[in-house]
Amino acid sequence: MKHMKNRHNGKDRRTGRKVRKNPNSGCLADPAAEETRKEWVAAKRATEEKHQAGKDKAASRGPCCKDAAAIKAKNEQLLSELRSLSMDRALKEERNQWVIIPVVPRNFIATNRRHMAHFRQYVESMNLPYKF
Repeated sequence: MKHMKNRHNGKDRRTGRKVRKNPNSGCLADPAAEETRKEWVAAKRATEEKHQAGKDKAASRGPCCKDAAAIKAKNEQLLSELRSLSMDRALKEERNQWVIIPVVPRNFIATNRRHMAHFRQYVESMNLPYKF
């Protein structure tokens, strides 16, 4: 159709690709604005590097507990904390009863992530019905 413009909303109607308003401009027109943008990018990269360094440090902390006695004490503490939490409930269809499903809440797993490896083994060895 000849009466329609070949551009709409910054896109070429035929190809669907973005079309720049001024094809001659490749960067910011104002040098001060470009300098501000470069400072912002440098600050952003610095915060990302700091965040990544924190993640690397957390990964290299080593074992969560000092010895077997500390692991046993921590497992007991986590189990008592888990038992005090309220569990999810589901409706059983055949009897119309609410049944407690022993699923460990996600926030409990997130807060105690360092200890989950030995705590899962502890729960499985005691044959408790909790699902992780």
